[in-house]
Amino acid sequence: MRFLFVFALMAVLAPSPGQTADRAADPATAAEIQRMLDAVGGRDVWRRAHGFTMTEVLYTDQLETPVVREYWVDFRTPRIMEKAVGNGLRQTRALNREAGWTDRNGALEAWSDEEVAGWRSFWPGIPTRVFHLLASEDDSVEARWRDGVLDIYIDGEWAVWIANDEDGTPVAYGRDERHTDTHFLGKALPYGDVTLWSEAIEPGGDWRVVMVDYELLYEPHEVSFDQPR
Repeated sequence: MRFLFVFALMAVLAPSPGQTADRAADPATAAEIQRMLDAVGGRDVWRRAHGFTMTEVLYTDQLETPVVREYWVDFRTPRIMEKAVGNGLRQTRALNREAGWTDRNGALEAWSDEEVAGWRSFWPGIPTRVFHLLASEDDSVEARWRDGVLDIYIDGEWAVWIANDEDGTPVAYGRDERHTDTHFLGKALPYGDVTLWSEAIEPGGDWRVVMVDYELLYEPHEVSFDQPR
């Protein structure tokens, strides 16, 4: 039923051209933000976080066997590290502010400007980073509630939509109206201090990730995002 609820919203998920959001949330939007934050662990938990580390298992029809992926994400500056093992792959990829690199089975390569720009483009709207910004009442984030969906703007630009159920629990998110950019979310489960989805599925079922663990980081990162020498 949860996925049927989200499919019913797909016709109105993306903001219309030129649409903007008010920086000061209206009462309905503020109430929905609070309901969502309550559903995922509470405002104080997300406000105090510096970032997160996560482990998931990727299943896709493009690979013969699953891949285990670990992530470290900084909420406050564009830094993301992904380590992936499986299907004959041992790979680390990292965005480190204005640069990035890949170590694929021992072969190291610096990223092009296009690759850096691609990772930097989705970092602002990572849903759990959005929880942190909303909980912190950060000036860079704006939100608007409409028809079961929160539209999120970062630094004046639309970043992501998040669809919630009647309890405020996130059930889907995406970056535009295309189904290929939609993630339908599974059952809500506890992970330490927070409550998040058990899995994320793209329409058609050819891509699915199952959450193994998720942990908020309350201190500055100790992991290095620097390119190995």
